[in-house]
Amino acid sequence: MNTRSATQSPGRPPVFIFNASRRCEPSAFLFTKAVQFFHVNGYRIAEKPEDGEIILVNSCCVTQDKIATSKEALEAARALGAGKTVVLFGCMASLPELDRQGLICIGPKSLGDLDVHFPHHTSIEEIRITRLPPAFYEPGQGLGYEDYFLMIAQGCANRCSYCNIKRAKREVKSEPVEKIIRELNAGLTRGVQEFALLADDCASYGCDIGTDLVQLMEELFAVAPGFGLKLGYLYPQFAVTHFEGLKRLFETGRISYVNIPVQSGSQRVLGLMDRRYDIDAVLGAIRRLKAAAPQTVFCTHIMINFPTEDHDDFLKSLAVADDFDEVVFLHYSDNAETAAAGIYPKVAEAEMLKRLDLASTYANRSKPGRSAVIKDFDCDRPYNMLPSGKG
Repeated sequence: MNTRSATQSPGRPPVFIFNASRRCEPSAFLFTKAVQFFHVNGYRIAEKPEDGEIILVNSCCVTQDKIATSKEALEAARALGAGKTVVLFGCMASLPELDRQGLICIGPKSLGDLDVHFPHHTSIEEIRITRLPPAFYEPGQGLGYEDYFLMIAQGCANRCSYCNIKRAKREVKSEPVEKIIRELNAGLTRGVQEFALLADDCASYGCDIGTDLVQLMEELFAVAPGFGLKLGYLYPQFAVTHFEGLKRLFETGRISYVNIPVQSGSQRVLGLMDRRYDIDAVLGAIRRLKAAAPQTVFCTHIMINFPTEDHDDFLKSLAVADDFDEVVFLHYSDNAETAAAGIYPKVAEAEMLKRLDLASTYANRSKPGRSAVIKDFDCDRPYNMLPSGKG
């Protein structure tokens, strides 16, 4: 986080923060940058909501439950009374069905609007964020508070049937290579030895500017020897279509972590998810990458209880987990405006809970400490770490 000092400017109204999104790295990165904008420009951060004249609400739309939590925070902000300026940040701010009356909405791709709405001496474009603070971020597997992030893109080139992120962020917006290299050099000057590439889908990088992730990493590695990279979400098909380039990069030993979210081991379910890849081809490519880079930690996400998923589909997903060092099992829940919400039948609650318990048993026995089962994104602890029967 930018640590340049700020003096409170006379007449600048105090700011209070509601943060309903702490488990998403891109969201935490952008919101940290927004809060730092106010800090650097002399706005005091209020400790009590009634003391804030500007109310910042950071939102999430990854599941219907997170939308509900974000709406609760938004309504709490609105209920503080007339005269307050309510600013909605995050992905929910960009959803087309949102009631924007009385709000300043600043979506993930429109942070520049802060310069339009609020007096400042330092533009949002001048604010540099590198690490994510505990106040705004709950670490996931493979990434944490000490990671030095390089934002490379927002949006996604894919159209998964269950995903609200695509609806909120739409098409890919990639950062120019030159800008990413400048940020890299700034970190190297400070002695940073490992960087985490941040995007909604790293594999989508460059599709809008005539390049791709392999070319980007080659240019980054050419800047200086020694430093390493972590890769956030990498759409699985990229491991097949760009295998040779990835293999060259992984063989350098400079990639310590990658998350390739296969989501299901069932080809039928993948079809319903609108995730267009052959699961056997993807797993074959991943096994070869692992052989080429034994030092790299390979993580995946697996969604369970997707509509129509039967027990055999579920077992195929458990089998896929064996190919990874770390696994996050995510419980499916409907997002009302997505295509998947219209797929029936849904998994019955008794069967849903049975699978969550089976996934927990797998996680705790096969990969203790390196796997998690997430039933609810608002949870304090993963489902597999709860006492039996308390899920």
